[in-house]
Amino acid sequence: MKRAYKLTPVSMYDVRGLEKWLEEQAAKGLFLKKYRPLVCTFEKGEPRRVRYRLEPCRYGIDGPPDDMLDLYQEYGWQHVGGVNHEMVIFSCEDPHAPEPHTDPDIRLEQWNKLAQQARKDFRGSLLLVLFVILGITIYLLWGGTPLAKLLLFHYNTTFLPCILLLNSIPQSLVALSKDRELAAVIREMEGLPKKRQFWFPSRQFFSWLGAVVLIALVGFFVFDLRPPDLGDAKPVTDFTPLTLMELETGQPKDQKVFYGTPLWSPICWNQWRCLDLDGHRFDSGPYRYLETRWFNLPATFLAVPAARDLLADSIKLDEDFFWDVKEPVAWATREHPDAGADWLSVADSEDGTYHIAAAALGDKVVLIRYIGTGDLAEHLDKIVEMVR
Repeated sequence: MKRAYKLTPVSMYDVRGLEKWLEEQAAKGLFLKKYRPLVCTFEKGEPRRVRYRLEPCRYGIDGPPDDMLDLYQEYGWQHVGGVNHEMVIFSCEDPHAPEPHTDPDIRLEQWNKLAQQARKDFRGSLLLVLFVILGITIYLLWGGTPLAKLLLFHYNTTFLPCILLLNSIPQSLVALSKDRELAAVIREMEGLPKKRQFWFPSRQFFSWLGAVVLIALVGFFVFDLRPPDLGDAKPVTDFTPLTLMELETGQPKDQKVFYGTPLWSPICWNQWRCLDLDGHRFDSGPYRYLETRWFNLPATFLAVPAARDLLADSIKLDEDFFWDVKEPVAWATREHPDAGADWLSVADSEDGTYHIAAAALGDKVVLIRYIGTGDLAEHLDKIVEMVR
């Protein structure tokens, strides 16, 4: 048998609308084979008149109860399929076959059970959304540097909770839409006028939204859209970074092309990370290390707060192998209001080992973390040039 696929134009809880649509398809020679909330499968045949009925009934993996199927079959109705394990679809080609259920009170009770479960589902999904939002909020505010966390974008701790949130919000909205649609069905069965409600997208819309999010997640992992590794270096095109040679000797490095790693984060899709390493130790101390993080933010009002957050976050010395110290470190911080930037500050550890500079100008921010014997304050012009 040839098959056809059609987008489901009505909600699964618009019982009369769904029954009418299926009957219209049968009149065109398309007979329901499998119902899905987004796309239904039909078998092609000769057009004929077929009646469809939806019966509310929650059931498990074993299918609808046998007594229901036997009752409908006795009245001349055939089991076609189910809807989300909450309703059963029957069809009948005999125009004179009686309706199996004629007691409106029994049907109303069945619909009320579905509505009660829908409200429970909505409350559960809403609690999940609130829990994820609370978790993300606590993580961002913990330590007082939320913009730094969003910009530096630690994949495991920032991105995955955001994905969970993006996945749970459509589920919550689907549950809310389901609750509203079932309430409308019950009011109609009770003979009450339709309750005036603010416009709200249908369950189909949120189902499609959830499908788009799911496809995006699959694409994220299939095409590996995570932030690149340090080995994915490319020529830096937006600025010229400082080098260890300039900081250590005062001489610019004879190099026309500088390489860095293009990165992205939830609030900044244009940023770079440049590393300059020297494996030789000085005075039996740490390696010489220079890291430059450059950001082109989407709004200028974010720049100065972001620079402040990045400086405060870097002072914690808990980032990675190079920038990680277990013992407390004392810092001396100096702001440079006359350097030509909207904000620029340099911080040096009191033992002279660790140095940080952060600057903001317009919508650009730069963060420099340096381990060595040079002085970042002697290179303020070069730092400002990077954000100009």
